[in-house]
Amino acid sequence: MDRKDRIKLLSDLIKINTVGGREEGTAKYLSRYLESYGIHGKTIEVEPGRFNLVAEVGDKTSPVIVFEGHQDVVDIGERSKWLHNPLGAEIVGDRMYGRGTSDMKSGLAAEIITMIELKQSGNPINGTIRLLATVGEESSTVNHMQGAQNFAKHGYLDDVSAAIIAEPSSEPLDWLTQDTPLNPFKFSKAQIKELVKENNSTEQYLLSFAHKGSITYETLAKGKTAHSSSPQLGINAIAPLIKAYDNEIKYFRTLHEKNAILGKTIPVVTKINGGDQLNSVPASASVYAKIRTIPEEPNDAIIDHLKRIISKNNQESEADLSFKLLGNKYPVVSDPNNKLIQLLRKHGEQQLQQKLPLGGYPGGTDAAEFVKVNPTITVAVFGPGNMTAHQVDEFVELENFERFIEIYKQTVNDYFNA
Repeated sequence: MDRKDRIKLLSDLIKINTVGGREEGTAKYLSRYLESYGIHGKTIEVEPGRFNLVAEVGDKTSPVIVFEGHQDVVDIGERSKWLHNPLGAEIVGDRMYGRGTSDMKSGLAAEIITMIELKQSGNPINGTIRLLATVGEESSTVNHMQGAQNFAKHGYLDDVSAAIIAEPSSEPLDWLTQDTPLNPFKFSKAQIKELVKENNSTEQYLLSFAHKGSITYETLAKGKTAHSSSPQLGINAIAPLIKAYDNEIKYFRTLHEKNAILGKTIPVVTKINGGDQLNSVPASASVYAKIRTIPEEPNDAIIDHLKRIISKNNQESEADLSFKLLGNKYPVVSDPNNKLIQLLRKHGEQQLQQKLPLGGYPGGTDAAEFVKVNPTITVAVFGPGNMTAHQVDEFVELENFERFIEIYKQTVNDYFNA
């Protein structure tokens, strides 16, 4: 494929509207696109109108490397704040602008082009590359990552040795050179100085072999409404909810473990609902929270403890308290010395012309569902996008987009032939 064809694929993907889901258009487009290059892609309906896509190339059944990317993107937000059409794939200089350019249609496109070009080369592929394009990573409020769950449930991860998750992995270099650096990857001051000195690109990348898990849940209290002048006739849902949450906070303060790469468990209250109007006793109230988790304090142990807190509070309150689990995503930690990680680092440094620190990805990925069914998978989070993901005027550097195609091709060849 020439540069024009590569960029056209990315442009076409950006112009397909997958805001908030609606992945059917992307899955079917990519299935046809792969078929035109002699690669059969199978679409799988996960939910009405939401389709996963799986495709494979290779000359041997093992080892198996997964190329993974999600098809959905986050909401555009306030359109008037965009200087560039969020679904226009506008190119200015070396940047393509649009929702999903960084997160993560550029990564998905780079993986697909890698598969096509390796097949076109005519050289044997001494293993299998399995593309898993998922739904619901960004766009489902309850128990998201349904696409990854579907692949895991139906055995697509059982024989996999390694997975490349092509999530955005850089930040603009000028973020790090400000007086107060914007530093989502949490580089140290000494590290920033060294990285900037060695960087001949416009962006600084991080090669991640780990990321936190998450627990998303609702604590719900149900009482009985009454006029505020006669509160004894009702059951106030807010008061016992506050007490239960106070007990949850006390429990969180006992979580002292620290992972060398991911740091500590971090709980955050994200939303509160309650009551109907100012002169009524509230009949219901709820608190929502998300906990970013580490292997040293397992998700399931935290969930069990939260349930016990709710059960104890129910014994002391007239209101009915309940715990509703909205999402349970496992943390991911792979061996940084694994062959896949080291090959990505080697070829990444050569292509990107910079030092590549190893570390942990600040968010979660679909790999959280993969490791539930196959904890031996080596996971690398490494893709061409940057931390303008989810922002107004999101963009990707096209030169880096193409560099990642070469990184992936060289890494796969060496992985299969070492």
